[in-house]
Amino acid sequence: MEEGLPVYGKEPYFDDPLMYQLYQQVEHTLGIRASTDALVQLRKHLNQIQTLVHPDQPITTPIQERYKHIFASSEALFDLAQLLTVNETYFFREQVHFSVLLRELLPRFSTLNRSLRICSAATSTGCEAYSIAMVFDYYNQCLGYKPLSWEIDAFDIDRQVIETARQGRYTANAFREDGTQWKFLLDRYVSAAGTEYTVDPRLKDHIHFYLHNIMEGLPIQGYDLIFFRNVFIYFSLESRIKVTNILANALLPDACLMVGISETASIEHPLLANCFKEDAFYFQKKTTEAGSSKGIKQAEPRTPRIIPKHPELSSRKKGLTIEPDRIAALIVDDTEARLTTEKTLAFLAAEQRHQDDGFAGMGNEFMTAIIALINQGDFLRADRLLTFIEQYDNSAYTNFLRGEYFYLKTLPLDAEYSYKVAIQQDKTFWPAFYRLSSLAAQGNPVRYVYKINQALESISQGKERGYEVFIGGFSPDYYQRALEKQRNKGLLNHSQPR
Repeated sequence: MEEGLPVYGKEPYFDDPLMYQLYQQVEHTLGIRASTDALVQLRKHLNQIQTLVHPDQPITTPIQERYKHIFASSEALFDLAQLLTVNETYFFREQVHFSVLLRELLPRFSTLNRSLRICSAATSTGCEAYSIAMVFDYYNQCLGYKPLSWEIDAFDIDRQVIETARQGRYTANAFREDGTQWKFLLDRYVSAAGTEYTVDPRLKDHIHFYLHNIMEGLPIQGYDLIFFRNVFIYFSLESRIKVTNILANALLPDACLMVGISETASIEHPLLANCFKEDAFYFQKKTTEAGSSKGIKQAEPRTPRIIPKHPELSSRKKGLTIEPDRIAALIVDDTEARLTTEKTLAFLAAEQRHQDDGFAGMGNEFMTAIIALINQGDFLRADRLLTFIEQYDNSAYTNFLRGEYFYLKTLPLDAEYSYKVAIQQDKTFWPAFYRLSSLAAQGNPVRYVYKINQALESISQGKERGYEVFIGGFSPDYYQRALEKQRNKGLLNHSQPR
């Protein structure tokens, strides 16, 4: 994930209409919520091009007109993407997904008796695509009773990273602690020469790397497996809905979709069923489609659990009332959540807002808006609302959501601090314990077990209080089952000697 996303109200382009138009144009065309630094670089680059092409055009010309010819060109967009994206990837990232692939999906695929097609969407430098290829080839060579026929389509919008992927040559930065479970495959398929590491060229015969913008759909349909991981975080709600539709429609019945571990809880779609295997959640396309899959505008809403109110759970500072069951009712309806978000942002912009008579009763609305904005990846406005609320409320709810803000921006130390403050205020606030266990996953195995046990105990004490609305809306049993499997099945191999 990319750090340095712009903070609402503090970045220069909010005082510069052209800069804000550029931000919107990038999001509309590429689906990317670009960082401030990236936008500054992009505008400089566009201005240089524009001066050469139309030197007499006024600089105040609206973005849509000034750069229209550039944003209309696919080739130009591929070049611009290099200024907008940070390609953070490495071999066997989020390694549990590859365990699911090897132990669960490939044996199932072997019964299909046909060639398989896999997609590594937003593949970046190709580490993901090659990791998938290694698992497939290893299965054929060492485990499978019947060799699989397979091809991988791997695309990205950045021309430079696709070229790196095609070359298949990497530095040591492409190998991280998160992928050490698969060292036996890296030793088998990657050769070292000095400071450079080269992937076995035989794998390239199965992979087609190409330039493509996911916002334009997928050029090929009928995939058995799609990897689209750690990308949704950059998209607005509208772009997420569009891309989720694209991915769901491109899958064959019973085919599977892998998204980033931190993104799973925010993905809902009427054609996708949630699955849990090998300590990982993923999605499987339903065999029977309820009507046509085309034209789906949003996921079907969940029905919120009705949870008894607990007066003692209300915020104690400045009289704000916060009720999880009310938040659940607001957030589950996309229209209601949008209207609530607009209402709170309008309230925030009003003068004398903290003296408004209705402020004390708006705790639920503020929490709903912050959750909605964080889930959309709209960190700009989420930070603005959080900053305001923190002046008047220091409850576990607010501290947890500040932790979520840092967690999704990959600032683990800041996130950990906020989560710890939340659990000091409420020992039954299990979402904070759950996140702390996730942050401990790459550390000492003993500490990891301890954090998991803490989280399980907190869930048992607070599972009827409706706190799941703060962490994705799945039931407490959902998270409890995940934690128990992680603990009981070797803690994602941390207990194994290295």
